[in-house]
Amino acid sequence: MIIRNVLATLGVTALVLAGACTRETGSETAKDVNEARQEATEDITEARNAASNDLAQTEQAANSEVNKTAAEGQYDVAVTEAEAAHKIALEQCESLTGDARDQCKDSADKDLELAKESAKQRYMSMQ
Repeated sequence: MIIRNVLATLGVTALVLAGACTRETGSETAKDVNEARQEATEDITEARNAASNDLAQTEQAANSEVNKTAAEGQYDVAVTEAEAAHKIALEQCESLTGDARDQCKDSADKDLELAKESAKQRYMSMQ
């Protein structure tokens, strides 16, 4: 029984070694090389396309973020300018008395509201 197992193992080993020692023909090798080149070309093309798509998506997201940041900045500046103008107008109203002062302050308050609303509309249109 041991001899049979040893002979069977030797037979299988001989077949494996004989298969490993055989050479491909030149045409088989050329065919395999051409197939490998074709696969490599396809893999490279896929990788380039994927990288290009990723870059385009990243650029689009970055541009969107830049535009959002710019819009927010412009809104903040417009509101700050409106509040500063409102403060100045209120101080100027202090030189008046009675109804004139009240009308001056009301006008300054309305101007502030309009300026803030205008800034908000500009901000929303940039989104």
